[in-house]
Amino acid sequence: MSIFKRRRKGEGGEVEAELPAAGLISLTDVNASLVKIFVLTIPLALESGLFISRSVATRIKRPIVQKQVKKDVKVSIHLRADGVIELNKKPVTQEQLEDLVPKLLARSIEKNALLSADPEVVYEDVVAMIDFLKQKGAGDVLILKRKSKVKKGG
Repeated sequence: MSIFKRRRKGEGGEVEAELPAAGLISLTDVNASLVKIFVLTIPLALESGLFISRSVATRIKRPIVQKQVKKDVKVSIHLRADGVIELNKKPVTQEQLEDLVPKLLARSIEKNALLSADPEVVYEDVVAMIDFLKQKGAGDVLILKRKSKVKKGG
């Protein structure tokens, strides 16, 4: 008798029946066992994990080193409430802006421009500056909301 054959009693007496090969046996028992093992070991893995509370991390007096990211923004425009246009933190006229913006964008890889404005600036002026930057070759115009400067009384 082979390993994969089993004798059974049938209606007409004993009948020899073949069992399926080992690779064809249903794997539900194996799967069920694995699920049980995982379910039982998950709490153990979580209990032995390393947890750091936020309060402990803030008590450590180590300087936080931030990774320096190379900035590709060559054009930074700020529209002030008094009508002055600042290009890279320097006041410029509209004529100077028309000459400088294409040159600065040509030096940029991503051709992004950064635009910010005081809260008092009219919305149409901001939209006009976005259109101007797009016409001069800006790929994307990044709009930045700056924190308002609070003057301390003295």
